[in-house]
Amino acid sequence: MTKYKGMVVAGHAATADAGASILRAGGNAVDAAIAAITTSFCAEPVLTSAGGGGFMLVADALGQSRLYDGFARMPLMARSVPASMLSPDALKAIPIDFGDSQQTFHIGQASVGTPSLLAMLFEAHHRHGKIPLKEALAPGIDAARNGVSLNALQASFIALLKPILSSTDQCKHIYAPHGNLLTEGELFRNSDLANTLEMLLFEGIEEMYHGDLARHIVAACIPHGLINMDDMRAEQVQVRAPLNTAIFGGALLSNPPPSSGGLLISLAATLLDGLIDLDETKNIPWPVLMAEVLRSASRIRHGSSGLDRRIHLADIASNMLDARHIDKQVDRIRMQLRNASAPESHERSNRLGSTTHISIIDSDGMAVSLTSSNGEGSGIVVPGTGIHLNNMLGEEDINPLGFHCSPPGLALPSMMAPSIFMKHGKPAVVLGSGGSNRLRGAILQVLTRHIKFGQDIEHAVYAPRLHNEGNRLDIEPGFFSEHDREQCLQMGWELNTWQQQSVYFGGVNAISLDHKGQAHGCGDPRRGGAVCLA
Repeated sequence: MTKYKGMVVAGHAATADAGASILRAGGNAVDAAIAAITTSFCAEPVLTSAGGGGFMLVADALGQSRLYDGFARMPLMARSVPASMLSPDALKAIPIDFGDSQQTFHIGQASVGTPSLLAMLFEAHHRHGKIPLKEALAPGIDAARNGVSLNALQASFIALLKPILSSTDQCKHIYAPHGNLLTEGELFRNSDLANTLEMLLFEGIEEMYHGDLARHIVAACIPHGLINMDDMRAEQVQVRAPLNTAIFGGALLSNPPPSSGGLLISLAATLLDGLIDLDETKNIPWPVLMAEVLRSASRIRHGSSGLDRRIHLADIASNMLDARHIDKQVDRIRMQLRNASAPESHERSNRLGSTTHISIIDSDGMAVSLTSSNGEGSGIVVPGTGIHLNNMLGEEDINPLGFHCSPPGLALPSMMAPSIFMKHGKPAVVLGSGGSNRLRGAILQVLTRHIKFGQDIEHAVYAPRLHNEGNRLDIEPGFFSEHDREQCLQMGWELNTWQQQSVYFGGVNAISLDHKGQAHGCGDPRRGGAVCLA
């Protein structure tokens, strides 16, 4: 049996290898996460950035856990101005052609939220790091200095987002250094970012939020941006207890409110767990039940009094997961199944979902689940720093009440849901996904297959998936039997079967620990996932 110092599963081989190299050098899972995510700035340059945000969930073999929130907050000078009244130069609508459809993203100075990801990494290292930060950051600095070869998937993302990545001269300098956008096999370098990371090692992270670098970030967003020095000086990282939900014979730790992804996964998993064991529904195929619980979660999320409008309430998680609320939702689904009816349901779409995920376990049983995003990028690169700022204030899915309409200082809700399934008080499965609003269904389906039905982690990740947009089901081939399809049609579903598996259905990167403590990892091929054993 192979002895190991840990495992890293990520969205690119270079990302996973960077984390594993730190485990081999004596670092722990948090040190490895820092190496991996900073390397991903160049290995997965469209999905994450030093100017973005994210969440890190840390749990150890003693059952202690913390959720680090390094996601954007609404700027303190936020104002309730409809996007239609903003200057075209402030929040630019950029249509992106997906071939079978178009989607409009919003970039520009008014799309930039506070870039809190690096603050989160420095804080997590301060609390948990085992080796010097200089060593943990070394792989990321090396990747930025010397470059990472673009694989086909990452090159396709760059090509897809050409209207954004070529929207400014600063962006072109990074993504099209020789005049044309970088393509597969070319090196993605960002020497300015390497210099910035080295400077932060010397000056401290305070330089990015209180010093000259903070002033440069604010200046890059003038005259139309909302962030100012008060936003940069404000507390960037929130440390929370993770959402802890008893499901599938264990406990699921995930991202708590004010983010909605973890709560929606926990809600849907609790509904599914109950429905599978009911006499009335136990003979209904679980794929059909999966579709129904996802539709139920979508309906709960949206609407005039939906979760999106209540996510900042202090008791929202306990109310959503209260037994009476769960029973009410189970009864509603039972009624729909009995009457073959379809409720009204709507779901916002983000066809790309510019997000990436890293799962790590070290030899001491510490687990890290880290999800990060830069949105699609704002097109604003801070001169001389290599930092491409996020467009979180221009993302419809995380601004459900409208652009710039949330109260000043309020944490923006996110669907990102880094998760750890605990068994007997110890991490048993570490997982998360990219994919915007699809990621919660992707995580739930992998967990269900692996924990509830005993499939090994590779089969659970590789298995076909579905995703609902309102009453439409997008389905990967092989998910439904013909009988399942007929039952879903009777339930009012509009079925759209894809020809092959797709990046659209998320990218679950997962590690499972067996009863002997051996790690088994699987990187999702939909998003270029890779496994590296340390």
